[in-house]
Amino acid sequence: MKTVVIKVNSSGTGMQDALDLSENLAADVGLSRSENLRLRLLAEELFGMLRSIAGGAEASYWIEYEGKSFTIHLDTDIPLSQERRKHLLSVSTSGTNSEAKGIMGKIKDVISSMLLPSESPSPVLSMGLVDYDSVDGYYSGLTAYDWSLKTYRSEVEQGTDDKAKEAWDELEKSIIANIADEVKIGIKGSSVNITVYKKF
Repeated sequence: MKTVVIKVNSSGTGMQDALDLSENLAADVGLSRSENLRLRLLAEELFGMLRSIAGGAEASYWIEYEGKSFTIHLDTDIPLSQERRKHLLSVSTSGTNSEAKGIMGKIKDVISSMLLPSESPSPVLSMGLVDYDSVDGYYSGLTAYDWSLKTYRSEVEQGTDDKAKEAWDELEKSIIANIADEVKIGIKGSSVNITVYKKF
């Protein structure tokens, strides 16, 4: 099953309607109060990301569901004007692609860096945690990328250095990492697709 698609933008238009959609769906399928809250929190995390990255862009929000299994979608198109390019570089932490803090910071950094293929890859991209459709690697100029929270978590679990320990600490403190079963980000050209999976 699929809900209606709600148009939202980074200035907040449509977000309350989308949150109401999430809460009404949770009630319709019989989620408990705490489960309803967790579904809403996932939507709020997505909207927070949209606000910080998209810079005025419009996005489509909808949920696909079967029983108590949910797939939350947020799809947007972010054409790169010079102004938006500057904004993405500033979002990409300090503007020089220094290391982002926190899981949401890293996800924002991944998105910003994947949208700016001519820039040096961010540390998250350098960790080998992004798949892309190129035999020559990141610098080939091809712009179809995929990132997975599960893959990131798995790589962090296998790490033994201080950066891995810090990343694991960030995962443990992250709302989205603790609630979502999986988060996937796909970028092709200027199209950004963020999908969050959650089964109660």
